[in-house]
Formats: sequence, C-alpha cells, structure tokens
Amino acid sequence: MDLHAALHQHFGFAGFRPGQQAAVEAAVAGRDVLVVMPTGAGKSLCYQLPALVRDDLTIVVSPLVSLMQDQVEALERRAPGRAALVNAQQDFATNNEVLARARAGALKLLYVAPERFSSPGFLEAIREVPIGLFVVDEAHCVSQWGHDFRPDYFRLADAARWLGAKALVASTATATPQVARDVVDRLGLRDAVRVTTGFDRPNLSFAVVPCATTADKQARLAAALAEPEARPAIVYAGTRKAAERTAGDLARKLGIEVLAYHAGLARGERAEAQRRFMAGDVDVVVATNAFGMGVDKADVRTVAHEVVPPSVEAYYQEAGRAGRDGVPARALLFAEPRDKGLHVFFIERSEVPEGMLELVAERLLFAGSDGRFDVAVADLGDEPEQVRAVIGHLARAGVVQPAPSPIDRVRGRITGAFDGAARSIARTSAAEGQKARWRQYRAVWAFVEGTGCRRAAILQHFGDPAAPAPAVACCDVCAPELVPAPPERSPAAGGGASHGSLEEAILAVVRGARPSIGRTRVADVLRGGKAKVVLRNSWDGLPEYGTYAHLAARTVLAKVDAMLESGRLQSTGGPYPVLREGAGQQPLAAA
Repeated sequence: MDLHAALHQHFGFAGFRPGQQAAVEAAVAGRDVLVVMPTGAGKSLCYQLPALVRDDLTIVVSPLVSLMQDQVEALERRAPGRAALVNAQQDFATNNEVLARARAGALKLLYVAPERFSSPGFLEAIREVPIGLFVVDEAHCVSQWGHDFRPDYFRLADAARWLGAKALVASTATATPQVARDVVDRLGLRDAVRVTTGFDRPNLSFAVVPCATTADKQARLAAALAEPEARPAIVYAGTRKAAERTAGDLARKLGIEVLAYHAGLARGERAEAQRRFMAGDVDVVVATNAFGMGVDKADVRTVAHEVVPPSVEAYYQEAGRAGRDGVPARALLFAEPRDKGLHVFFIERSEVPEGMLELVAERLLFAGSDGRFDVAVADLGDEPEQVRAVIGHLARAGVVQPAPSPIDRVRGRITGAFDGAARSIARTSAAEGQKARWRQYRAVWAFVEGTGCRRAAILQHFGDPAAPAPAVACCDVCAPELVPAPPERSPAAGGGASHGSLEEAILAVVRGARPSIGRTRVADVLRGGKAKVVLRNSWDGLPEYGTYAHLAARTVLAKVDAMLESGRLQSTGGPYPVLREGAGQQPLAAA
C-alpha cells in the first residue's frame, strides 16, 4: 500500500509531517498507538488516513459536538459519504440512518460522544460491525491528572474490547509525561507505538500581559486587536457573561462586528457564529472554552485569553489555535490579580463536601430501584458541578454507569453496591481530583508569574527537552515589546485640561461629577470600577472613566490624600463627605 499516494489522494498533501508516518503505519497495521502532538501538528491525519485505507470501520470518540461536526464536514469534502456522526443533537431517525450505513459498510469513520457507550442500545446496534480502529481523541480526558478529566472516558477501553476493535489510537495535544503514562494505563494500550513530536510552535509569540484592573485589561485587549493585521482573532473568556460583555466592549472600541460564542446560546446561534467566523465574515469571536477544540481555521493571527485558564495544558491547547498556517501569530494572556482569587474560589467550590458521596449514592440507589435512574441534578445537590463530579467518582467506584442525558438531569444504570470498598474508591478518587486541581493551579501561576522565557517554561512543563527555537519574537520576557501598551489617555473635559498628570485627572473628575463625588469613588471612576453607585450616578460616562485603570486603588487614593493635605482639594466633612476644589487651587494650563 502506497501511503504517500493515499495521502495525496485524500488530503492533497505531498508528504507527511514529523511523526505522522510512523503513527499512520502503526494504525494501518492494527497496532495500538499513542499520539502526542501540539495543536496544529496534524494529529487527526494520524487516524483519518488509516481509516480511509482500511477495510473496516473506525470509531472516533470526541468530547465536543463542534469538534465532531468540523471534522466530519472536512472529511465530506475529501471522501464524500465516508464519515458521519451520532449525537444527541440529531434526531432519532437521523442517528438510526447513520448506524444503518455503518452496518452496511458504507462508512469508514463514525464519530460519537463518549457517553454514547453507556447506552446498551447503541452498543448492540454496532455489535456486529467489523471495528478496526477505536480512536480516543482528546485522550487526556481519560486521566484524572489531566486538565480536562471526564468520567465518561473511564469505560472506553472496555467498550473498545467488547466491540472487538483491532487497535486503540489515543490522541492528545496536551499530555504531560505523567498524563501520557496514565492514558496508556487507563486505556490499556498494548505494546503501543508512541509518537511524540516536539511541543514548540516556532511561529507563535507568547506574551503574558499583567493588568491592574478589569478596565485596564479591556483597554489593553482592544489595543492589541486594533490593527487589522492582528485579526482574525479568538478571545477566550472565563464565563458566558464575560464572553457577552467583552464582545460588546470590543465591538464598541474597535468599530467592527464581534461575536460571542458560548454554550448558553441556542444551537443555531452557535452554529451560525462558528460558520461566519470560519468563512471570514467576522474577524473576532469571544468565546468560552466550548469553542475551538474542533475549529480548524488556519489563519487565526491572535488568540487572547482575557482570564488566566485553570491549567497550562488548557492554555496551550487554546493558544495553539493561532497560526496553524505557519505564518507568525500571537498568543496573549491577560492576567489580573483577581484571577488568582477566582481560581481558588472555583477549586474550593469543586471540593466534595463531607457526606455528599453518601447522599448522592443513596438518592441514586433509591431512584434506581429497578436498575435505572433518571434524576434532576437539582434533586442531588445545590452545585451542579459538584453533583457531576460525584457521579464521576461513583462511576469510578463501579456503583453507577452514566448515560447520555440533558444538562439538568442525570441518567444511567446502577452497576454495584455502595459498600465499604466502593466508598473508599470514591473518596480516593475525589481526593486525587482535588490534588490535581491544586497542582494545576500552582503550575499555571508559576508560568504567569515566572520571570524566565515563556517558551522554555512551556517545553519544560510538557517534558520536551528541546531548546526553544522561535522563528518569531519569542515571548514577553525575551522581547518585551510584545506586551500591548495601555492606550494613550484621551483629553479630559472640564476646562480643557489634559491628562498630563494623575492630579489633573482627579480634579477633572471632581469638577465633572454630578452629583458630587467622594474620595473613594474618585479612585473607582479613574480605575474603571463597576460599583453600583458609580453606574447609578452615571459617573462611568465621565471622560476620565477608566483612564488610570493600570494603577492600583491605593496609588490613586494616596494622590487624593496628598491633594487634600496641600489644599488643592477640600472635603465637605460630615457623614457623607464629598470633594471640592481647594480655595488655593491654581488654574490648570490650557490645552
């Protein structure tokens, strides 16, 4: 078999990238394979090409619908009618038609979500189909040491063996050496061929951008994306609300259309946002991490994180969406002190409270007295993420087997008793998960606050011994000019004064604020604060609002106090003091 000819026929490529040929040859021969390649290095070809040249069916397990849809559409252009997907967003008839095509031998690749293997009906539907490769994409999800652990991945090895798959292929972009070893163990890879290419992306520049406040961050982000050469761009936000807010803010500041993308949007809205971005109709999308894993847009020039991600792995996977065409691109990480507090908050909130394992197990066993359960998440606990984590620990202990279900419900089967042994396994699982989250927290903040080369830090994190070899400006440590400067101060209103100094800006706020403003709120206005009293009094409409967002509150307040002491400002006193210009105030120079 001429693999180079098949590569050209199906993908139009003249040759393999580093590591691809070894992985392809092993998969074609029916060997288990572990592929660890950075985003953009061509992992998907390592199983797509073998699938197209083999005579049997390849099953690809992917965690996100957007990933599956994107790959199926790309394969439809290369090998029409040979790839399809089954998921909960398609109706029953469509899924049945896809499975019928698989049984008839018409398909080469079938994409499915991991939870699909908890459905006995699905397994029976493909039980007699000859399965060649069983591909676990984003395989780090199987490891509790990984950054995106998913309990649904636990049973994939059993499902693959039960279906009689000839070989397993595990593929990931973000496996540290520890995670790679865990993936091999969890999936039971046998004498696996390991293909690991270097983690360096020579055409990417990395920059950590320290920001004093949220307003400072928003101003610097807009400045970084202001030039057309900085786009197309993906901005990753930490929450749905932040994605909407940042999209609106960038649209106003840049004067262009900016789309938000998150799981809270209707399915059609998400699909349309992705389509328009991929087609180049819109140059900037602000998204949660629900976007990007399956998006293969080669010409993204900037990936920006407006909040520090929870792990180095998550950061590097998303940053890798930039520059897949090999042309210079940037990965910008905007870090605000409050991000650290948010990380601690979410880690502490994810901790399983005392007694919750027992409570959830008891309720599921009661609801599943006939062997199956279908329970509202709200009936199991007040924190949905905690509930899902507990379900994962109970699955690991062999007590339950989750099945596909809506986001507000938990469905599945009872598979064992919650006895002493199961309780011990579940508690150990919960403790290990919490330790992993704290370890990731320490690693990502060591990266953000580190003073050494960012590229070297990334390579070291992933166990890559190679020396950094950038083809562009390396990082903000090696090339400080990569850090976007705060935008220039705009002229102030009120007597035509300019922001030549913080002192003059304070005076301009005191003059312009109606109603009159107090000491603390002057600092809020200049730093772009969102306090209710600022918004209620429309002080955020003052020209000076946010112009000193890069300064800490104590710096602004120290200047106000110095002006009070010198007489340039006076306080009215009383229970609600406000500021006035001092009687001895010298007039500001005309602009």
